Amino acid sequence: MRIDVLSTRQRLTLFAGAALLLPVILVVVFMVSSDYRLREAAVEREALAAARELMLLSDARVEADLAGLRVLVGSGTFADRNPTLLLARLTGALTVNPGWKALVLTDLRSGTVVLDSGLPDGGIGAEEPARTSVVSPPRVHVGGVARDGRNCPCVDLHMPVPGLPDHLLSLAVDPHVYQAILLSHLPMGAVGGIVDRDGLFLARSIDYADRLGTPGTHYVRDAVARGGEGIYSGRTYEGLENYTAYVTSERHGWSSHVAVNRSLIDGPRAGYRAAVAVGSIAALVAAAGLVGYLVLDLAMRRREERAMLELQKVEALGRFTSTVVHDFNNLLSVMQSALHQIGKHSTDPEVMRIIGLARDAIQRGTRLTNQLLSFARRGDVEIEKLDLSTLVQGIEGLLGRSVGDRTSLSIEIAEDARWVLANRDQMELALVNLAINARDAMGGGGRVTITATRNANMVELSFADSGPGIPDHLRGQLFKPFVTTKAPGEGTGLGLAQVEGAVRQAGGSVEARNAPQGGAVIIMRLPAAS
Repeated sequence: MRIDVLSTRQRLTLFAGAALLLPVILVVVFMVSSDYRLREAAVEREALAAARELMLLSDARVEADLAGLRVLVGSGTFADRNPTLLLARLTGALTVNPGWKALVLTDLRSGTVVLDSGLPDGGIGAEEPARTSVVSPPRVHVGGVARDGRNCPCVDLHMPVPGLPDHLLSLAVDPHVYQAILLSHLPMGAVGGIVDRDGLFLARSIDYADRLGTPGTHYVRDAVARGGEGIYSGRTYEGLENYTAYVTSERHGWSSHVAVNRSLIDGPRAGYRAAVAVGSIAALVAAAGLVGYLVLDLAMRRREERAMLELQKVEALGRFTSTVVHDFNNLLSVMQSALHQIGKHSTDPEVMRIIGLARDAIQRGTRLTNQLLSFARRGDVEIEKLDLSTLVQGIEGLLGRSVGDRTSLSIEIAEDARWVLANRDQMELALVNLAINARDAMGGGGRVTITATRNANMVELSFADSGPGIPDHLRGQLFKPFVTTKAPGEGTGLGLAQVEGAVRQAGGSVEARNAPQGGAVIIMRLPAAS
């Protein structure tokens, strides 16, 4: 009685202490959650600010290049239409404008290049086909990035030429100017990129040479399609899980993307959620914690007691096996040799019949010892990459004899479910044990189906029969040692226990159920071997 009173006092003390501490806990939770929220918002704000700055600088560079084109086409450069003089003036413009690679004059009516300052002779009179990125009718146009082609890699800007109807002056800008903007203004530790309206990289902080002019990830392209600005969750080509701030240019449709490590936002976000959760359930935890602990402790003790009983059974079987099973196998070997010698010196049919019966008895004894050894060797078996199709084909004859002549045997192994991780000997023995159980359950005739299918990273090997099924009261204990549905003297209760041990040692699980159309189904889930 004293113990009960003391236990009650302890519970009351815990509850009273929780009630007194609750206001303090709530204040601390509020302060911690606010700090986490501020840290999360600061990371997002800094990433968005960096993306806006990158986009503003990129827009400014585009507008500066367009302004240079406007000055060039409006300066009378094209008035005399002298190709040689025009080429000299365009070449001079390239020298005073860093990042300009080539100026190309295109006749949109014929679809040909009239002049290309990027070629050694200017392409005068070459009548080369125009680039596919030019537009008709002539208008000011900011193109995208091109990786390959004449004067590339480049970013195309187009400007109509006053006085030359249907002519377009195109500027090829070196993408390195945008790469320089990106690298000089990207926050430390972040991964960034600038893409055109089609989601192709103009600049990228990682693997720039290989990614220039190629599509961004689908996360980037989805953001390009949405437009505007915001933050999305994604993954880079290198596998970096991140949150990315992006800003889209309203003028040209380009966008800048600044990716920060996911932990910089997920960490504070998780901390905030955890703090709010703690504050929400603090009162419930204080009131119900002790009761919950007592209930869980009682349930745990019961599970431990049941597990201890099972462990003692297995240990007893292991000790028994280690002392007698090898000697028993030696006796069986001697008997097998003796029968072989008798068979060599006798042709009497009756003697041969008796020898056959004795050999059958020896085979049953061998199977029994193998079952016992499977328990004794728990944790001491070799797990290997195993071809189920080859394994089942190799013992198909033995399985056929095990289920009996009046039972049809169907085997179907899916191609993607052939390879598993398991022990060959134990899996062969498991299938034979299931075949014998099915034969006994069906009374000597019926149907047995073995199938294997792939389910994610596991292979489900199913063994189904057309027998009466499994009684409900035995389904939860079917795989325990010494549990059997057979009459006394007809079963050891080790067959299905061996099946469970073989599958579990391979890192899988086993389940028994009744099929809707009747019969029992044993499903062995084994790790798939790629």
